[in-house]
Amino acid sequence: MRISGVLLLPVLIMLAASGAPPAEARDIRMIAPDIPPHFDKEGRGRIADVVKAALGRCGHVVHFTIVPFGRHWKDYADNESFDGLATAEADQTFPGHSTKPFMHLQDGAMVLTGRGLQDINSVGQLKGMRVVAFPAADKILGIEAQVPQFKSFSMRAERFDQLRPLFAGRADAVLADGLITAHFIVVLRDRAKAGSEPNIDPSTPVLFRKVFASGPQRLYFRDPAIAAEFDRCVAELRAGGELLRIAKPYVDRFRDILGDQYPAD
Repeated sequence: MRISGVLLLPVLIMLAASGAPPAEARDIRMIAPDIPPHFDKEGRGRIADVVKAALGRCGHVVHFTIVPFGRHWKDYADNESFDGLATAEADQTFPGHSTKPFMHLQDGAMVLTGRGLQDINSVGQLKGMRVVAFPAADKILGIEAQVPQFKSFSMRAERFDQLRPLFAGRADAVLADGLITAHFIVVLRDRAKAGSEPNIDPSTPVLFRKVFASGPQRLYFRDPAIAAEFDRCVAELRAGGELLRIAKPYVDRFRDILGDQYPAD
């Protein structure tokens, strides 16, 4: 069907005024880590849903490949069949073109209430404490100088193996992203109710403390046009309040653990 010049002219004027050329719809293959509730195995989550919404606003469809945390960085760098990477930290560089930071993670300390640590605001206050963290946390969190001051320090890949010592009284703090840790605490509590965790009591109240700066998250795309489009479309989501509406429920679910210590977006 032909569109007359009279009808087409207003559309072209609006596009020119916005500076936004019409997007060419594409299927975009992205690789991301299995870190619920940011990304789950089905490609849903706090960050996943924002990425899909922003690229969808640009006219694209996202297909996530979910792999274990850490492997996503290597697989993206090694495999050019992936169009994009979710996500990169501020100091990381990968092939392709980076977006602007668009969301934040918040690492910190998960502690039991009533142990004198519920008001800590720095890693230094964990001096003499038993600390558990994730692999390479000493380097990623920049705490290599503080590690010798801890009474003990262990790094464990399995999330439940990070949390069990806390609830068993063998650790004083778990250093990790607060939202991820809160998610697995709830899962651990469900497992305990089902009789799968007979040696711990994960119902003990816990609190998260943001003892680190928040971590801005970026995406990488091999096509610079897609990176630029994402920046534009995620800015539109933010301006219209849609980004917050997508991300906030994932954090609000765990406010009894996170309090005001974790950003909604």
